[in-house]
Amino acid sequence: MEIEKGQENKPVLLDSDEIDLFDLLKKIWCRKLDIGKFIFVFIFLGIIIAFTTPKEYKASSVLIAESGSGGSPLDGLGGIASLAGVNIGGGSADSRSMSPELYQSVSHSTPFLMTLMEQQFYFADLNATIKLSDFFLEHAKSSLVGSALKLPGKLIGFFIGGEESAKSNTGNDIEILMISKEQTELLESLKNRISVEMDLKLNVVKIVVEMQDPVAAAQMVQFTQEYMTQYVTEYAISKSQMQLNSITKEYEQRKNEFENAQIRLATYRDKNKNVTSARVRSEEERLQSVYNLTFNIYNQLAQQKEAIKLQIEEDTPVFTVLEPVKVPVEKSKPKKSIILVGFTLVGGIFGVGYALLKIFLWEK
Repeated sequence: MEIEKGQENKPVLLDSDEIDLFDLLKKIWCRKLDIGKFIFVFIFLGIIIAFTTPKEYKASSVLIAESGSGGSPLDGLGGIASLAGVNIGGGSADSRSMSPELYQSVSHSTPFLMTLMEQQFYFADLNATIKLSDFFLEHAKSSLVGSALKLPGKLIGFFIGGEESAKSNTGNDIEILMISKEQTELLESLKNRISVEMDLKLNVVKIVVEMQDPVAAAQMVQFTQEYMTQYVTEYAISKSQMQLNSITKEYEQRKNEFENAQIRLATYRDKNKNVTSARVRSEEERLQSVYNLTFNIYNQLAQQKEAIKLQIEEDTPVFTVLEPVKVPVEKSKPKKSIILVGFTLVGGIFGVGYALLKIFLWEK
């Protein structure tokens, strides 16, 4: 078959859709200069991001959380107290069990974050002790990319105007927590820096805080640890504490009834010491019965009151520090080598993609 003049330099196209992989790689290699440009640009961007991203430090502590024993001292209490209309109630061990999600939920709760924001910590880089909220508003460093992403929002806020300050109530007697947009952003930023997790099998709680200042990070872990243990302790004994308050109130009332019954019986006996009539004996037996009933109820409540005090001690979780908090020495961010390798790979991918577009679209 003769080849027409002028067509000998044209590539022969296959009838099928199959692509010669070797030929494709050859064409891509011919555009290595374009691919190299992409890689160079992305490496340059990676260097900028790696060296402009603020340093971060992670501090942590590990606790062993031993939950309280199960069972309630009020289980099975009925008898005389229930007959007298005293409903003391009871609890199960399941109601006091700690869920792993509880620790994370507490560390991400708005009351905890707002309390943490108002705490003062020492920042070694500033050589000063300031409130955490002031640090985020005035001293926290932002990466070049982060600043660029925040710029449109700042411009919009500048032209629209500042927002009204938050109020603590709605004008009624009901208190409702209201926070500003700025506070919401601060709380969200702080939430992302705190991690509290529990291993239910080992009963181990790990608290991790990441901050730009290593000393402040360690102090925040310590504060979170103290807040967490106090909150969980109050949560664990809350039901028993409510039962104790209820029994104490009932105990004081039954104590007064018992003392009054005791006084009435003694007074009646003194007045009728030498009287032997059946009527007097009948009234004395009635007063004795009232005295016995009030004494038994009062005595049983006194026992249960002491039992609940012991139960509260048993329900109180015990936290043992397995790994104390330490001021971190090595930074956790940025990982410059990982950033540079990642941007190099992304630059290569974009470069190859650009080369393929030229091969299949622009040069077809």
